Amino acid sequence: MKNFKQFDVESYRILAELSEAITFEWDVQTDKFYVSSQWKLKFDYEPSYDHFSQNIRQALRIHPADRRKIVRYVNQVKKNIEGFLQLNNYAEFEVRLLHNKQEYIWCKFRLVLRCGDDNQPERVFGMITDIDAEKKEHQKLLCQAQKDVLTGLYNKATTNQLIEEYIAEVTMPNKKQALFIIDIDGFKDVNDHLGHLFGDAVIADLAHSISRTFRDSDIVGRIGGDEFIVLLKNIPKMDIVFLKVQELLKSLRRSYDSNDKTYEVSASIGIALYPDHGDTFDTLFQNADQALYYVKEHGKNNFYLYYEEMPQVQYENKRMTASTDESNVPISKSFHENVIEYIFKILYRSKDANTAIHLILEVIGLKYNVSRAVIHEKTEDSLYSNTFEWCNKSVPSIQAEQQGISADFVEKVHPYFDKNGVFSCANINLLSDELKLYFKDSPVKSLLYCHMIDSGMVRGVIGFEYYKHPRIWTNAEIEVLSFTAEILSTFLLKKRAIDKLKLSHVHALEIMDHIDSFIYVIDKNTHEVLFLNKKAIEFFGSHHMGGLCYEFISCEDGPCSYCPMLQITESIEQVNKEVYLPKRKLWIKAAVSKIHWNDDREVCLLHCHDITEYKN
Repeated sequence: MKNFKQFDVESYRILAELSEAITFEWDVQTDKFYVSSQWKLKFDYEPSYDHFSQNIRQALRIHPADRRKIVRYVNQVKKNIEGFLQLNNYAEFEVRLLHNKQEYIWCKFRLVLRCGDDNQPERVFGMITDIDAEKKEHQKLLCQAQKDVLTGLYNKATTNQLIEEYIAEVTMPNKKQALFIIDIDGFKDVNDHLGHLFGDAVIADLAHSISRTFRDSDIVGRIGGDEFIVLLKNIPKMDIVFLKVQELLKSLRRSYDSNDKTYEVSASIGIALYPDHGDTFDTLFQNADQALYYVKEHGKNNFYLYYEEMPQVQYENKRMTASTDESNVPISKSFHENVIEYIFKILYRSKDANTAIHLILEVIGLKYNVSRAVIHEKTEDSLYSNTFEWCNKSVPSIQAEQQGISADFVEKVHPYFDKNGVFSCANINLLSDELKLYFKDSPVKSLLYCHMIDSGMVRGVIGFEYYKHPRIWTNAEIEVLSFTAEILSTFLLKKRAIDKLKLSHVHALEIMDHIDSFIYVIDKNTHEVLFLNKKAIEFFGSHHMGGLCYEFISCEDGPCSYCPMLQITESIEQVNKEVYLPKRKLWIKAAVSKIHWNDDREVCLLHCHDITEYKN
């Protein structure tokens, strides 16, 4: 608590102003709320200042779905719940706030709690920053990663995850959930005889019909070439299921003619109910699948509802049968086969590299059920810092604690990496005593780390950690995770090099702007000004980037006969000359030299001093 009692509020406000953030304070004792002037400019209303904890809805126009985050925090502070203050002096929330009475925008709340000498809460200092563009970019990329490219429905991995999470959290005991597995009959003939492009169009059309049959709140996904899955949520009575499946069967009947032959398409549907036929996704899927096989074996173009005593069928499950036919490749391989495409699409489509990297860690982390994915980069001062981190549900972030770590400490683990730069450990309890000390304060039970290599040197580590129990990493998992690390490593190292180059460029411009001389970069042949520093702009008036040097420096109608650039030749690369500008009545000392530019232009650097007072 000591550091927070000494918290410099004024410095906090200054930092907020520099970052264009909105600051606010909540006086816990008086329950009053204060905001900076930026609030009115940003949100176009004045918040309620009194009785803040009782009027959060009026004080902060938070989206209803996000309001509980702030309310819970305020209640914890107000009640001084035992242990809360000691562990949660700092908090962060991402919520949507109503902007200009028109739309909600995403904002990040950063909150610092200060307590008095009696350890009772006194004030909460807050900073609000607009993260709407970043958040929407992340959501757009996440949507792209979650959706099947052809149909726009959720892909298999995402669908399974969403259904599994919903079933685990469902709280409506009087209502059922129905899992549909939909298999398209006759699609292989259409695809084989009418072509893959036509087949793609058929799948997209069928997917649209399936999606239109269900509500937006239901979960609809594509789990294979011609197979779909749906979770129909919160059904009060079974009549709804039967009406819905009849509507679906009717909407999925198609026929296509080619070369005097008709190809018919229909659907076979298997259904299982939660909780009657299973209380986990895997059990429901298995039972709905069994009902689907029954339909397939008994004429297709129909549906069947699973029941425990239903007869076993001999229908061959194409999902379990490997084949040379592309349409019969086991679905479990789809993500593995497409992971390269997923990652490159995310990196290619993203306008923000940081957002893209966070998203890739999230997509891979969810798919392979890791607890935490992290990137540690080595800084120029040979320290390691956690620059990117994704944590699975209920796993707390430790990014703030992993900054500026000694290289000696991090690199203790490096000898354990193999020749491919991979360190895989199924159980950290089997490590050497030295490495056990490395993980002694960590919840990690199993891990997979990959080196970031640049010019033969280790520049960082990309890690995937599992916290629940020891875990054997399969060859497929090691291959995908290490390949992901290799792509991110290459991308990130190139990004850092570009960032460093940009920073050097910025520093060079700052130096130019602080030099007490006029500096120009001019095309020798066209006299176009390609660059000028702050001093030149201030002395000669308005900004003339792209203009002609003789028009605003010497106020002439054409190139100056006394221009020192005329003396630059192939053999003479630098000229120093005192020049008089008659129309400005100004003497300048000019130094002109050839410089390399980014194309075939002949370009000169013009460095000038005003020496008029020395000439008079």
